[in-house]
Amino acid sequence: MGSRARVALKTAVWAVCLWPLGALLYWFWTDDLTANPISFVTNELGQTVLRLLLASLALTPLRLLFGIGWQMTLRRLLGLFAFFYVCLHFSVWVVLDHFFDWGQLGADIVERPYITVGMLAFTLLVPLAATSTTGMIKRLGAARWRRLHRLAYVAAVAGCLHFIWLAKKVRIDPWVYAAVLALLLGVRVWDLGRRASRKRKEVVGSSSRMRSTIALILVVLLGGCVRTGADPAGTLPEPARATGAPAEPTREVLPNGVVLITQEHRASDVVALQLWVRAGGRDEAPSELGLSHYLEHMLFKGTPTRPPGSIDALLEGLGGLSNAFTSYDFTHFDVVVPADSLLVAAELLADIAVNSSFVPDELESEKKVVFEEMNLTEDDPERYLTRRVTETAYPAHPYGRPILGTRELVQSLTRDTLAAYYRKHYVPGNMVLVVVGAVTPAQARAAAERAFGRLTAPAPARPAPPVPSRIERVQSVDVRRPEQQAYLGLAWHAAPTGDADIYAVDLLTYILGDGPSSRLNQTVREQKRLVSSIESTYIPRQVSGLVSVTARLDAPNLEKAEAAVVDVVRRVREQGVTEAERERALITAESTYAFDIETAEGLARVFGQGETTWNLRDEVEYLARLRQVTAEQIRAAARRYLGDDSYVRVRFVPTGAGR
Repeated sequence: MGSRARVALKTAVWAVCLWPLGALLYWFWTDDLTANPISFVTNELGQTVLRLLLASLALTPLRLLFGIGWQMTLRRLLGLFAFFYVCLHFSVWVVLDHFFDWGQLGADIVERPYITVGMLAFTLLVPLAATSTTGMIKRLGAARWRRLHRLAYVAAVAGCLHFIWLAKKVRIDPWVYAAVLALLLGVRVWDLGRRASRKRKEVVGSSSRMRSTIALILVVLLGGCVRTGADPAGTLPEPARATGAPAEPTREVLPNGVVLITQEHRASDVVALQLWVRAGGRDEAPSELGLSHYLEHMLFKGTPTRPPGSIDALLEGLGGLSNAFTSYDFTHFDVVVPADSLLVAAELLADIAVNSSFVPDELESEKKVVFEEMNLTEDDPERYLTRRVTETAYPAHPYGRPILGTRELVQSLTRDTLAAYYRKHYVPGNMVLVVVGAVTPAQARAAAERAFGRLTAPAPARPAPPVPSRIERVQSVDVRRPEQQAYLGLAWHAAPTGDADIYAVDLLTYILGDGPSSRLNQTVREQKRLVSSIESTYIPRQVSGLVSVTARLDAPNLEKAEAAVVDVVRRVREQGVTEAERERALITAESTYAFDIETAEGLARVFGQGETTWNLRDEVEYLARLRQVTAEQIRAAARRYLGDDSYVRVRFVPTGAGR
């Protein structure tokens, strides 16, 4: 090859190697780094490292197969670019992911295997880069340099393992890289065998066919490597690009009214059982505020056949976990146990569902726990802001009541009052049992029938809550707080569960305030510098949803920040959203949903909430329907729900600050 050809080749290699960096800078400039920019950038940099490293390793097999003799210069150049990108990858992880938290960095390297092997790959590349100068090559000699740089294969193996482990075996691209690496190693092994063979003529006679076959496979796999890095959307984790929806679960109703939902899920040898009760804060009379939540605390305390402490001991002995949660529309109790303890867990949930004993001493001691929970809520400005915003958005409505109740009602609570509420609502017709894990539907059904099938009680009559009054004009509440910073909360009524608008409202909320690239973050925080943090959330409930925008800021900026938020919302109503924004919001929603259903308990939670707050079919088809939402439908949802005057405002003003 002539000198001009070598210069042209090097120039082309430089251009190809710098292309990924240029693409990242372009996507940054156009604000197109997806809804999770840090994750996207680290992913793109990591894949670039693997592509360049494999390309450098492919040069020696190409020499062995086709006799190309100029591989050292290009291999060194590709290897140095691979090291350059791995340094960028590492820097993003240190600076943006951990912000120089060296203690957490060290803990992650030790405790997370995929990070451990990733650091191994990085460490192995350091001496290779350090010895890639012309002076070091001369000092070591070509033969010793080549032997040392065989460590690049170990680094590539560690890099592929890091990617496969990180992706949790749900993506095709890490396996493409692994296949390319395996082929390159296979060529090296074949060459060693060829050298060792004494029957040179026999080996050489078959080498032509061998070369052609290997070359074809190598071209196909290298093409696959290039294809994996085509665009920002395509480099996100595979769950976000696949359907993402859970498989159809089995739903049936036992003769006594208990709804049973089952799904086989063998990611691990455990099973999640969750009892969902159609009774929550909205079902409480004014004199019963907080009783749904109090039952959440008491049901694991014991039954006539399970004295206090025995349930915790049982679950600990099984290696299981328990949890519970109260909402306005439901209360749920869940356990996760080894799959062979399915029946034990089902019998436990059935027992506490109807036989809780409410031991007086336990009931009284739990009051202190609830009071402390109240204190924690009031002391945490963000949690307390959420509560006050909800109360202000739903005056004189069950959704505006405090889930925890009031101190006066909890203090005066008696066993008889709690037991009466329990007997009224905890009946089979109000119960949903969800079983997800390493068991078959038949096994789950047998356990449910044995544990829950014998429960009896009259069918409940659960009246529908009233529809909340519309917010006709801005409602405002100012609260003096001891914090140094102010807090702002705005909220609009939105679509309830079961309404066709929930999908558009969901994407609208992502576009408005989910992540650094959202409109509120870009306008109110980055451009106008009015807040230190801002986000939007959407909580759909059975009779009303609530879209909220919350921000932390300096007190003098309260009015300007509110005006800026309202202006951002107004622009969405008037101008709509872009297709790129819709796509980013959809990717974020898909990724979030994929993580939600990754575990047995997460998948069971999705099924249970769908069954108790709208219906199971809508929950299973959530992602499919979300993908059908257009940019114009998102704009229509903003026009329908997010008016200039139809919101409530809660401001936490630091003590001593002016209005």
